[in-house]
Amino acid sequence: MLAIEHDWRLRRLIRANLEALGLEVREAVSEQHGLQLLGECRPDLILLDLELPELDTLRLVYTLRARLGRQPVPIIVVSGDPPGRQLLQTDDVVGYLQKPFAASVLLEQVCRALNDERCAT
Repeated sequence: MLAIEHDWRLRRLIRANLEALGLEVREAVSEQHGLQLLGECRPDLILLDLELPELDTLRLVYTLRARLGRQPVPIIVVSGDPPGRQLLQTDDVVGYLQKPFAASVLLEQVCRALNDERCAT
């Protein structure tokens, strides 16, 4: 899984909770860093912070889709604001987390996106 999030505290929270489920988490601090990591690995899921500096979210979603090829990778967007309708209508965006969010909500969204039974509690 790839978490593209500028806030180190939130990245730490995401990593700790998802690693507790046995998921491997790669962290990126910016759009460019996320794209660099994407060149090194193919994640099963991307958590994308919409509040990255100088981020054009739709462009990044389309860039991610182009780099990942035919097999799409689900994206969960994370923001302090409600998402735009256009963003939620893209096929790759499967979930939305509004900051602040509880760890249980994070786990529910991730497990749903991955169709992972580890969180079926």
